[in-house]
Parts: sequence; C-alpha cells; structure tokens
Amino acid sequence: MNGKKVACVILLVIIGIAAYVGQIVHQKADAKRAEASAAADEAVAQQGKLDIVKIQTEKLRAESDELIRFLRAWEPYADRVQTQSEVEEAVLASLRSSNLLIISQKFESRQMQVTAGTGGTTIPKIVRAALVLEDDYAKTMNWIGELERRLPMARMMNCRVTGGDNGRQVHAEISIEVPLVNLKFENVASAKDTKKKA
Repeated sequence: MNGKKVACVILLVIIGIAAYVGQIVHQKADAKRAEASAAADEAVAQQGKLDIVKIQTEKLRAESDELIRFLRAWEPYADRVQTQSEVEEAVLASLRSSNLLIISQKFESRQMQVTAGTGGTTIPKIVRAALVLEDDYAKTMNWIGELERRLPMARMMNCRVTGGDNGRQVHAEISIEVPLVNLKFENVASAKDTKKKA
C-alpha cells in the first residue's frame, strides 16, 4: 500500500469515527430534548393541579369563614360552662332567682364516644338535668326563658307541664342537656400532629 492509500484509509476511519460520534451526540441531544419536553409537560400538568388545589382551598376558605364566624360568636357561651358543677350552679342559680319550688333535681354527665385515631372530640361531655318543679304557671314559663338566657347552648329534651294543686299552679317535669364544648380541640389536635411530624 502506498502512502496515498494509507492516508485515504486513515481519513475514512477518521470520518467514520466522526460520523459515529456525531450520531451518538445527536441521539443524546434528542434524548435530552425529549426529557426537556416531558419535564415541561409534567410542569404544565403540575401547575394545572396546583391551580385546581388553589381554587379548592379558596372555596373551602370561603365556605368555612361563615362557620368560623359562627363559632367565634358562640365561643363566649361555650367558655361560660366547662364543667358539670358550673352547669349545676347556673341551673340552680336561675331556679333560686325565679323562686320556684323544686320537687326533685338530678344532674348526671355522660362521656361522648371518641372515634379511633382522632385523639378527642369537640363535645367531650354532656350534662343532663332532670327537674321536677311545682309553682305558678307564669313563673315556670319565665324560668324557662331565664334558663335559655343563662345557658343558651342547653337543649330542652323533655318538658311536660300538667295542672297542679290549684288553677294557677303547674307541675313541670323538665329534662335538659347542656354540652360541654371544647372549641380549642382542633388547635390541640393539629399541634399534636405538628409535633409528630417534627
């Protein structure tokens, strides 16, 4: 082989290597462009999901604002009675101020069921009062209004009014339930969750 043939072979080898390297670089560039395109598509999809979540968050915030205002309005009444003894004191004080004749009174509390995993409940306890009164009709009805003023969260479970010893007297059997509300429950539960994550 003469020098020209050797030079041509070397030149062809160099051109072949250059073409091979060019092809590999071109394939890698295509792969990177495909990755970039896929990443851009994924970014657009994630941005769409983010926009949907933002809309849902704003909707939830708008819907919960009314509930939050409602809870804030009732918070002083919920904080007013937090124990069974406070409920008993409020009921008995209203009876004393109305000067009603109490035949019998019974107070009991009931623990609320706690679902597994929640760690608590907004209404941990309910106090039930069973009262039997016998007095003037007007005084008895006014006392019910007074009780509603003192314990606005109370729920009348039973109110049976029958005639008493004379025309103006009534015999009233009244049962009420007063929830002991813990509006701070959400803050306590979320604080526990935050500590667990940390």
